[in-house]
Amino acid sequence: MPKTKLLLAIATIAGLGAVAACDQIAPQPPEPTPGPAAQSSALNGTYNLLESRCGDPTSDKSLVIDGNKFMFPAATCTVVSAEPQVNRTRVTLACSGSPAAGNRVVDLQSRPDGSLRMTEDTITLTYRQCMKASASTDSLVGQTM
Repeated sequence: MPKTKLLLAIATIAGLGAVAACDQIAPQPPEPTPGPAAQSSALNGTYNLLESRCGDPTSDKSLVIDGNKFMFPAATCTVVSAEPQVNRTRVTLACSGSPAAGNRVVDLQSRPDGSLRMTEDTITLTYRQCMKASASTDSLVGQTM
């Protein structure tokens, strides 16, 4: 009888070990993702196509981004929609002003150096960041640096 109890105890321990092994499932590899979406205020600040013209209020190559507003020298645009993609964000802008009135679809890419690449149709422009601003407070509205 003691031999039977010993065999039963060994079988029970072996069975529990097998059950514990079943609970440990191999981890699944992560799904590829495009990365975190930029916050709506991540681009806030003043930009210029020419870094040497940063701070020049008369520059015709400036861009001010404040929340959902994109302010160019001759046009003010409001973001209508934004669609994050793998390495860029496609943004639809509703613009007023001349000559860029109407809807515009642009692809935006933030660069590690703080610059912003904007592609519209076949034209790509690289704006240099002049000044970074905090979350959309409309504090930059009216500035043209």
